[in-house]
Amino acid sequence: MSVPGLAVFDLGGVIVRICRSWQEGCRAAGIAHVPDAEARLASPRKAELLRAHQCGEIDADGFFRGVAELLEDHGAEQVRHIHSSWILGDYPGIAAAIDRIHLAGIRTACLSNTNAHHWEQLDGSEAFRRIQVRHASHLMGLVKPDPRIYRAFEQATGATPQEIVFFDDLAENVAAARACGWNAVHIDHEGDTARQVMAGLREHGAMP
Repeated sequence: MSVPGLAVFDLGGVIVRICRSWQEGCRAAGIAHVPDAEARLASPRKAELLRAHQCGEIDADGFFRGVAELLEDHGAEQVRHIHSSWILGDYPGIAAAIDRIHLAGIRTACLSNTNAHHWEQLDGSEAFRRIQVRHASHLMGLVKPDPRIYRAFEQATGATPQEIVFFDDLAENVAAARACGWNAVHIDHEGDTARQVMAGLREHGAMP
């Protein structure tokens, strides 16, 4: 049996803290929350806008306009500001954990459902800058948990499923990765993600 040699991270909920609700996003942006905003956003149109944005099929301006039309009480510039405030910074200890992973001779990569707007902001993340190989939905034209994105990642990196230990905070993404033969670890985004990553690598025999 081969020993895993590639640690693959989701970003939001594993590497960086993110807002988990529209209300939290409004609070982070300093914009008044409209009480029925969540109900307006719980629509097939919002889901399609998110998918298209994360697949790179529409640009940020198109996404902001579409969300503003659904909300009615927020303009596109307010939506942009909320979106810009969504990433809250690195999880404590995660950058140091990545350094330890590299010192152990393990490569690192990311595979994230994200968009060009947030991708640019991630350059401000110390942990993100440490990750050696970076793949994302808007660059690949596919989103997790579609099995095709996991296969496309394997092709792009030359990694086999047995070589990968994958960390994600969404159960459906973890289940899809496991169905593709990956070693996958479900991360609790409310906990110490660095500790969970190191424990997951030890569990799968990648680190002592």
